[in-house]
Formats: sequence, C-alpha cells, structure tokens
Amino acid sequence: MLARPLAQGERVRVLVSARHRKPLRFSFTVARLGATLPILNLPFYQPSKLEHFVSEPGLMAPRITTRKRSPGLGGAIFLTPLPSPEVHPGSTNTISISPVGPGGPMILDARGRLVWFKQLAAPDQAGNLRVQHYRGRRVLTWWQGPVTSAAFGLGEGVIADSSYRTLRTVHAGNGYRMDIHEFELTPAGDALFTVYSPVLVHLPGTPAGTLSPLLDSIVQEVDVRTGLVVWEWHSYGHIPLAQSYATPANSASYDAFHINSIQQLPHGRVLVSARDTSAVYLIKRSSGRILWTLGGKASDFRLGHGARFNFQHHAQMHGGDRVTVFDDEAGPPQKGPYSRGILLKLDARRHSARLVREYRRSTSTSAQSEGSVQTLPGGNVFVGFGAQPFFSEFSANGRLLFDASLPQDDGSYRAYRFPWSASPRTRPVAAARRAGGAGVSVYASWNGATAVRRWQVLAGADAGSLRAVRSAARTGFETRIDVRGAASVFAVRALGARGQVLGTSAAVAAR
Repeated sequence: MLARPLAQGERVRVLVSARHRKPLRFSFTVARLGATLPILNLPFYQPSKLEHFVSEPGLMAPRITTRKRSPGLGGAIFLTPLPSPEVHPGSTNTISISPVGPGGPMILDARGRLVWFKQLAAPDQAGNLRVQHYRGRRVLTWWQGPVTSAAFGLGEGVIADSSYRTLRTVHAGNGYRMDIHEFELTPAGDALFTVYSPVLVHLPGTPAGTLSPLLDSIVQEVDVRTGLVVWEWHSYGHIPLAQSYATPANSASYDAFHINSIQQLPHGRVLVSARDTSAVYLIKRSSGRILWTLGGKASDFRLGHGARFNFQHHAQMHGGDRVTVFDDEAGPPQKGPYSRGILLKLDARRHSARLVREYRRSTSTSAQSEGSVQTLPGGNVFVGFGAQPFFSEFSANGRLLFDASLPQDDGSYRAYRFPWSASPRTRPVAAARRAGGAGVSVYASWNGATAVRRWQVLAGADAGSLRAVRSAARTGFETRIDVRGAASVFAVRALGARGQVLGTSAAVAAR
C-alpha cells in the first residue's frame, strides 16, 4: 500500500530487491484506471523463492516451507499468494518492492506440497480461495482482479467445479467493481461481497460547501444467476466517522472503515468487520441498523483481560455467543507485539466479552494487514497470518500442530483447510531428459489432480509403439522416474489407488 496517491503521468522510481542479489532499479509512469487509484504491474520475480518444474516450465508457484507437521492432520490447504510491498518513508516517490512471483489461487496437500496453482497474469491477483456450496454442490471460489495502491480490489468472483472449470463469474451491481476482501455464497444462491467506492462528502470541521474525498465501504449481495442486486449497505451513514482511527491526515484515501469480512447469520442479521474502526458490527438486514458494536471506540461490550483487538480481520460468529477474530494488532500505529487468532465469548445480558483462547505461533509474528481464523471439525483451528507468510493449525487448547510458510515477502490474504478432491479436465504432462548413456529421466505432473498415487512410464521408438516400462509412487507435484533403454519417445499414465488409469499424457521426445 502506497503512502500517498500517485498522480497521473507521475514518474516513479522503483527499487526491486532480492536477498543477496544486486537490486534492480527501474521507473514507470503512473496510469489510472478510470478515475480510481493507480494499479502497479510488476513483472520482476525472485526465482530462488519459486518452484521450478521440468514438466511445467512456465509454472512459477511460491516455494512452501513446512516447519512442523503433527500426524493425523488431513485436508487440503487453500492460499492466494500475494506480494507484500513495503513503502519506506523519506523518499516521496520511491517504492521498494520485493515481488516473489505471480499471484493466483493455490492448493496444497495436507503435508504442504503443491497440488494446484492457477497462475494469473499481472496485474491480476487472487484472494479468498476456499470451498463453498452453490446450489447444493461443493465448489471452489475465489476473487481475482487488480488491486489498487489504496489496498482495495477492482475484480470479480469466480465459482469453479471440481475439475476447475468456471461455472459462474460474479460481478458487483449498481456500477461498482467487486473488492478483494470478501466473497461469501449464501444458501439462497446469492453472493455477499465488499465494494470500496471513493466519494466526495462534507467532513465535520470543514467550511460549508467544501467536499472532501472519502473511501466508502459497502456490503453488496447479488443473485449469482441473474446478477441482480438483492441488498446493499453502506458504512458511510451508518458508522460515525468519529469512530474511525483513520483521518484525512493519516490516510491518503481517507479509508475510514475498511470492511474486510461479511458473514450472513440467521434471523436476517449480518456480521461485519471494519479494520479501521477496530470494531465488529451486528447489522439488521431489513433496516440496516447496527444492533451492537464489539470493540473500537464505541463498544457495546466491556472487553475483559486479553479480549481487546486492533485492526482485526475475518470476524466469524459461532453458535450465537462466540466470535473468532484475527487480531492483527499492527497498524500503523503498532498496538500489540504480535498478531494472533482469538476466540471470544459474548455475554449479552452483562454486555461483556471475555477471551476464551488465543492462537499465536510466536510473540514476534506481527501482520500489518490481512489474516484469517477458521474453526475445523473436531475443534482444531487454522490460522492464516495474512501479510506475514505463515499459516498454522492449532489444537482447541492452542497447541501448535502445523506450521508452514510461503517465501519471505509473500503472504496470503486468508488461509483455509478443507477436504478436497479434483479431477482436472486437462491431461497429465510429461518431459523426458537424457541423463547420459542410455539413461533418461522422465518427469510427470498433473496440475490440480488429487487422486494420483503412482505414475507409469510408457516408452517406445515413436508414439505408436509405446509400452509400459516402469512405474513409481507419486512423490509430489512432479515425480521423476529414471529409465534405461533405446526408446526415444515417452509418455506417462496417472494411476489411482486401485491401479486404474486416470489420465495419459501426450507423447514427448527425449531431449
């Protein structure tokens, strides 16, 4: 996020740094998308922090490091890697950015190994990848599009099936563009999401007739099938500006609210988290009225020891009296020494909230933005540390069970764990490389496939004479199998748990 808006036509010097490498310096001229803030398109990546596959040479997925993995943990891990740019004060138009790689939705297996990566072309990024239900079927959903320098998105929601085929693309209505922060499907077949809209308003304390910029945060619900707007709620007019910790002086776009999560609840209520007021709101849909406020300057609940949160993300209510929140604690200004997931218990009669449990990976992990808390069946809790590269699983009592990370300088807006099985419509891919003498190394992969247990190598003098010569257990996203013989053309078969053929690659010549 930039420290100030950039002007159209402004020349900006950019320093792209990679650890232990000479920095790259380049300049660009700012272009605007309509009348919105500028979008940065940075094509420079850090190869040492990316996976490299012989069979998929164009795929540049961030390299995952798993530090702790307790036995018995299941389910795939869902991420949306994003670069984490830093703005260094003291130079008004120089940005220092360390982009790791391209953005896109990403799935890992239970051990943290790559299963699927949909690589997006810059400036598009992805956010909020997870499994949801749409019209009675399990689907994969995510947001994708460009992100402005003021940290809000101008994109669309994607709903895909278990073959990664797009079923629906969801757009905001009423002339808006969908923001990155939320994309939730409802049982009725609607989508709830955030919209950020720059508006001109009269601010208290300014001369009569003076209009000043304000970034309004909007909740919108649309019918996925028709695209019609079902419901819309604006922060401006419902949340007093005096409750915000942002001001026109410390926020370039005066982002007074910054809604970052929406949860539909029973009985016509909606739970909304607003980062820049450090508060969570329960809203009555029919009237738009705020029923109660949790946290911030005007909390209706007295927060007990350890229950206060700051600049939070991803508030979710469980069972009517418990709320999970990702408590960033990092501003600016910094409020606490570390970020954490928290579970609070609300007492509506006494108007109090107490801390039940906190989930922290260390006392030094501080996320300046983003983050998520997911409760899992059985009681475990999965926490994504947002702008920090870490994602972790905890037992119900807070014991760390799983800890992994994206490369440094990368992060994921949210992180989830869900059961997932998929059969891509694509074919497996193979590559063959001569290893000296009569040896050939055959590489096999199938982006997104979850049922492959073994790979079988087919070899022959040409594509019409291929026969099985060897098989090996799948070892990760890409499996290497060494074979010997006079064959010059190769293909691979993906085999399932019972030895059934799931797919066969095209034939390739050894190089």
